[in-house]
Amino acid sequence: MGKREVLLLVTGVLILVVVVWRQQQLQQWQHDPTRVVTTKQALAPRFTLADNSRKVVKLERLLGRHRVVLVFFDAEVGVDQDPRTKVLIENFAAINGAGIEIIAVGTATPFANEEAEKRLGKKLPFPILTDIDINNPAPTPAHRLYGVVDERTGDPHPGLFLINRDGSVAFGLNGFPAPVEDETFVLESLSKGEWPF
Repeated sequence: MGKREVLLLVTGVLILVVVVWRQQQLQQWQHDPTRVVTTKQALAPRFTLADNSRKVVKLERLLGRHRVVLVFFDAEVGVDQDPRTKVLIENFAAINGAGIEIIAVGTATPFANEEAEKRLGKKLPFPILTDIDINNPAPTPAHRLYGVVDERTGDPHPGLFLINRDGSVAFGLNGFPAPVEDETFVLESLSKGEWPF
């Protein structure tokens, strides 16, 4: 075997190793349930919930008219202490001035959200919704629509979603809307009154 044949053989083996390694990497990546990959834009799931003043709020009333930041906050710490809603509250003037609407959803009761207002010393500047279906007391319907609930335990998870003016939101391969991956970047952009994408 000459040098040329050996070189071709080594190159072929290297290419085969790289292809096999890459296929295994892609298979692991596709089967990782924590990895959400944005594949398309589709209409944001709609819901109707009661706010902290016990008024009915329908998400669909904002869709098609405004860009919407939909934030699912951690009710354990409260809407006033969740890191996402805290930034949105502190920078509400700039965000609202840019024509961006904010809706916060959590499992905290209206009473707990009123207590958060007392701790803040002011009214919350955007609707804080309690995630219980007002027509059928089912747990966490909005969390379930957006895929931010553990199906085994029923525990809700926080998440941040950006809904475009046309009512569309990014969806992941899991069939649910995809929460933003880089919350820090998104919150910094919103704080300046800028739509991140």
